[in-house]
Amino acid sequence: ARMRAWKAVASTLALSGADVVVTTLLYTHGRGGRDVLQDLRHFNIFNSLLDIWGGCLYRRCVLRGAAPRRLRASRTFIAVVCLLMGIYMMVKLLLYSEVRRTIRDPRFWGLFAWTYVALAATFGLWQLLACVTSSREALGPGSESRTEAEESCNGGAPRDKREEAAGPPIHKLLSYTKPDAFFLGIASFFLLIAALGETFLPYYTGLAIDGIVVQKSMDRFSTAVLVMSLLAIGSSFAAGIRGGVFTLIFARLNIRLRNCLFRSLMSQEMSFFDENRTGDVISRLTSDTTIVSDLVSQNINIFLRNMVKATGVIFFMFSLSWKLSLVTFMGFPIIMLVSDVYGKYYKKLSKDVQNALAKANNTAEETISAMKTVRSFANEEAEANVYWQKLQQVYKLNKREAMAYTYYVWSSGLTLLVVQVSILYYGGHLVISGQMTSGNLISFIIYEFVLGDCMESVGSVYSGLMQGVGAAEKVFEFIDRKPTMVNDGSLAPDHVDGKVEFRNVTFSYRSRSATQVLQNVSFTLHPGKVTALVGPSGSGKSSCVNILENFYPLQDGQVLLDGHPINMYDHKYLHSVISLVSQEPVLFARSIADNISYGLASASFESVVQAAQKANAHAFITELQDGYHTEAGEKGAQLSGGQKQRVAIARALIRTPPILILDEATSALDAESEHAIQQAIYGDLQNHTVLVIAHRLSTVEKAHNIIVLDKGRVVQQGSHKELMEEGGLYSKLVQRQILGLE
Repeated sequence: ARMRAWKAVASTLALSGADVVVTTLLYTHGRGGRDVLQDLRHFNIFNSLLDIWGGCLYRRCVLRGAAPRRLRASRTFIAVVCLLMGIYMMVKLLLYSEVRRTIRDPRFWGLFAWTYVALAATFGLWQLLACVTSSREALGPGSESRTEAEESCNGGAPRDKREEAAGPPIHKLLSYTKPDAFFLGIASFFLLIAALGETFLPYYTGLAIDGIVVQKSMDRFSTAVLVMSLLAIGSSFAAGIRGGVFTLIFARLNIRLRNCLFRSLMSQEMSFFDENRTGDVISRLTSDTTIVSDLVSQNINIFLRNMVKATGVIFFMFSLSWKLSLVTFMGFPIIMLVSDVYGKYYKKLSKDVQNALAKANNTAEETISAMKTVRSFANEEAEANVYWQKLQQVYKLNKREAMAYTYYVWSSGLTLLVVQVSILYYGGHLVISGQMTSGNLISFIIYEFVLGDCMESVGSVYSGLMQGVGAAEKVFEFIDRKPTMVNDGSLAPDHVDGKVEFRNVTFSYRSRSATQVLQNVSFTLHPGKVTALVGPSGSGKSSCVNILENFYPLQDGQVLLDGHPINMYDHKYLHSVISLVSQEPVLFARSIADNISYGLASASFESVVQAAQKANAHAFITELQDGYHTEAGEKGAQLSGGQKQRVAIARALIRTPPILILDEATSALDAESEHAIQQAIYGDLQNHTVLVIAHRLSTVEKAHNIIVLDKGRVVQQGSHKELMEEGGLYSKLVQRQILGLE
């Protein structure tokens, strides 16, 4: 960091000094033998070069007074200074040409060209100095430690990485269109054809006017109108194809973005879904991707069309009058600066709007998914008010967007108006002085209006692009996110015995890392045996299941399957040998048969029926109108709680898993159904390791081994009989009927 500061300071001193030396030499050799005082006394803005030399001294003073702490907050200031000095040089060129019809003075052109080089260098040096930590710290003895502290405050990320991450993702977004290179080529070709046709229209409009007003020739007028008609037809046809192909390209982009985002979400660790609300994630997947594809597709289409058209218009404008062209372009740097400032602010507002919308969507999703609870507490009005408040936050941000857009249109429109008035005034002067014909002035004014429309369209597009970029940043934040827990194991043996060992396992959830859920837990699940986990609520039973499923990383200890850590197993293989049935099973909005065979593309209908029979679900399924083809509804809403549990048990049994986990899997079943399922499971224990979490005594007492958890620790272990004789927590749980003892 210290070397970086020295380089920045040395570069600034060297280049600013060179600016003064070169400008002074060019000025002293071009002032016609007069000294500086004489030039100052007889200063004439039309032919004197003293003001250009003064601009050099001003640049030197600005850079000498610069300090990094101030520079970071004044980058817009230096941009304005450089732009105004550049515009002044254009004015100087026009004034100089008024007294010298042909400018052949090499010293003037040298000063003119060097001034723009110096302005670019000044702006670059300002940016370079702004990257320095501070002048005092960079040159002082404590600069290294200070820089390290600042880096740690910024997450330890290198500055160039942070700047790259903070940059607009428009280039990255466009990189997703690489598979559509062929379509882009077609769209670009017709874009060029349409733009060229529209560019020539004003030229032939001028010829048509000249044919009537100046030449009074009907033939010339008719020829010009005929060419205009052909150009209009051709450009309209090309524009239609261009628009259709661009629409197709960005429809494919939308699909590609959604696919990449969804695949990225599918690869994230479980802690990611604990820390991010479902509504936020769904908002990224739906509204944000839609905003990106719609806004970017529409605005890039308009942007490219107007930029190509503007390029052709500029060529014609310079061919007609370079002086009027300079007057025209004096206002565009100001518009570009306003657009840049507005764009940054609008992009920040757009991100805030998307975050506010995500919060509103999350509230709506949470309320609608829990509508029974809302209705049972008669809390509809309160939930509606909460959602209304969220929408009001969105509306406040929308009002700020509207105000920002109003100021932007006002400032850019006023600048364009000033430019147009200046063109009329200066163009009239050129015509009167004989430097330009009236016909060329008419054509130039038409082109100027066309260019103004192009720039206005580009300006309005800029806000849309910034809004799309703001949404794209949110989308790419999830697409580019690397999961903190990678399932990269490769172990996939032909056979698994099913012996599971917890060895000194310590665990806490990342979302509440201060609370240790499991502390030094050790136990073993034996093949062919049923093991039950019991304990008060919050004792860590379900956390043991989550760890066995390899959903979360451990803080300490190991979980072994047949002597190998579970994270060494291939992800798909591990979950093909372990099946879980939870207390609140999730069914998908598909047929019952598809839910039972979920994840098994090759499962036969006969195996589906057999699994349903083992789960005591076949009888109620066949009584449904469409049998196994009956739609379960969203989250299984068309089935009762007990029916959902039986379908979920069938979904686990169809895999014939070596390890079966039942987490309160029969809590919603009647005694008869539970007994039938237990017989189906316990009757074939030779090939299964069964882990049961339950409160019912009828389920727990049949287990070969019962593990009692309390506050994340194993406090008792043994059979039902042994634990009852031993007393302790298990006996108290039974006596208090927490296990459902009737």
